[in-house]
Amino acid sequence: MKRIVLAFLFFGTAASLASTSDERAQQRAVFEQAWKQAGRGDHAALNQAAAQLPDYPLTPYLRFESLRQNIDAVPADELEGFLDRHRDWSFVDRLEQQWLARLKADDHQALLLRHAGKARDAASRCRVAEARLSSDDREGLESEVRALWLNARSQPDACNRVFDWWRRQGNPRPEIAWQRFGMAVEAGEIGLARYLRRYLAAPDRMLADGWLNIAQRAASGLDDASDWPDQARARELIAWGLHRLAGSDWQRAQLLMQRFDGRFSFTASEIGPVRRRIALYQAVDLDPDAIAAIDSLAAEQRDQQMLEWRLRAALANELWQEVLDSVDQMALAQQLRERWRYWRARALAELGRPEAGLVYATLASEADYYGFLAALNTGQPLALCSRELPADGEIQQRLLRDAEFERALELYRVGLDWHARWTWNQVARRLSGSELRQAARLAAGIGWHDRAIIALGQAGATNAYAWRFPMVERERVARESSQHGVDVHLVMGLMRAESAMQVNALSPAGARGLLQLMDPTARLVAQRHGIEYSGAADLNRPERNIALGVAHLGELHRRFDGDWTLVAAAYNAGISNAERWRRQRPDLARDIWLETLPFFETRDYIPRILAFATIYEWLLDRSPRVLAETLL
Repeated sequence: MKRIVLAFLFFGTAASLASTSDERAQQRAVFEQAWKQAGRGDHAALNQAAAQLPDYPLTPYLRFESLRQNIDAVPADELEGFLDRHRDWSFVDRLEQQWLARLKADDHQALLLRHAGKARDAASRCRVAEARLSSDDREGLESEVRALWLNARSQPDACNRVFDWWRRQGNPRPEIAWQRFGMAVEAGEIGLARYLRRYLAAPDRMLADGWLNIAQRAASGLDDASDWPDQARARELIAWGLHRLAGSDWQRAQLLMQRFDGRFSFTASEIGPVRRRIALYQAVDLDPDAIAAIDSLAAEQRDQQMLEWRLRAALANELWQEVLDSVDQMALAQQLRERWRYWRARALAELGRPEAGLVYATLASEADYYGFLAALNTGQPLALCSRELPADGEIQQRLLRDAEFERALELYRVGLDWHARWTWNQVARRLSGSELRQAARLAAGIGWHDRAIIALGQAGATNAYAWRFPMVERERVARESSQHGVDVHLVMGLMRAESAMQVNALSPAGARGLLQLMDPTARLVAQRHGIEYSGAADLNRPERNIALGVAHLGELHRRFDGDWTLVAAAYNAGISNAERWRRQRPDLARDIWLETLPFFETRDYIPRILAFATIYEWLLDRSPRVLAETLL
């Protein structure tokens, strides 16, 4: 009898869960259809769907979208009430800013004053200032308007009235005008700078013209500055020009600085940053004299960045004692980082010092690029050991009962990715380590791999490899890799580095999908290989993204003779940069070549891919050899 009752309870619970799941799937389908229709201008669909879904977690998003699309017709009290009820939701800030941007100071003075603290864009802030002006609330208003005026770019027309009032108060003062003039020049807003020239004091206008000349033609503009008077503002502008020039031509900047040294009485604070920048770019150029140039800087200028480039200049010129000295000059916390421990060991080994073995041995216990390299250098096994991540039903149920967490998962399921990430991040801030680990399991279960990876990193579970290195589209990657002659493990490592295995990943630059392809690149690869392609939206389809991405990698693999460091450099920084770096550094050992790349992103990107590929080799039961074949 007991077994019958238990069976009844089990099947009853299972049936209940299945029913709940089916109901949620139906609600999701209604939501997605309404959202799609709203994108085509069918606003009525939003309201109809909202009425059908009173208990669905995302129903307020339908209301948000309806309000957003009809914001000019929504009564103020209705909109205010909606914002107040959903103050902690991802859409509130966007909706509120859009609403404030529409309010006119003449008609909504009370509303603007009530929401003054939430106005962030310049137009809204200017309308609030105008409302304050109309209500005769002028305490601190002049400084507030000055802050709005003091901008590197032209401000919107909504600011014209308050700016006119501000100017009638005797503004801008010459120093404030000079400050904004400089901000415009720095931002490359030359037209605005020319307009602002009218507000400058007469004695400053000659220097202002010289500054504009330097900003547009640094070297020739500095040549013309030789006849300037030796006064503080002139020296500051010359130093500004030298600092800018050093980034593109440090040798010319160095020659001009030497010429100016005899003509102008620069203070250390005026010329010091120029000397530092010249030394920095001299080191980026891997010039051996950069070491002496860095050593001649004031102590406070020899910061971590300068010491790293001192080390790189020494590496490129095989000055191993200088490599060691560079690490020794770093702060202790930096010296303990894997990167600099590796280069300490490498320098000690090159110098024949016996302690190299001990440094390598301790570093080899780390499961990352530098730990793997240390192990390879000493013949030790790689420190690879995957950790299980057991399910905790109690914690998972508690998370799923959390309305905000449930909302984050549902937002991901319906494809509202930005809102999903925003909501997840809000939840993650208040979760404990054990809760983050279970949240990662739940996210991975619905294919939300990047949140799972991040959560496990935050929880310290970095060796939970099954969840941090998921086998997304493994079979497809293997087929395409075989067809185009590239190592499947390297492709998996690159895909993990590029998108954290998110099929719909979108970068700020517009790269899409698992292998983060740009539309123009995808279009050309599709033409060359006869792959069907109908536009950027195709890149969110794994089968199309992988076919195009691996074909592109195959092209790069052939172009760079199978050298994966160059393939990855080209994939990340462009073919022309990879070609240039190959020409400029043809004889450097591969680990040194990587460390001395001028782009910090690429310098970190390639080692990350190689480390990830090594982990995928191990997970897929192959003896790791990618790093050895690529770097040693």
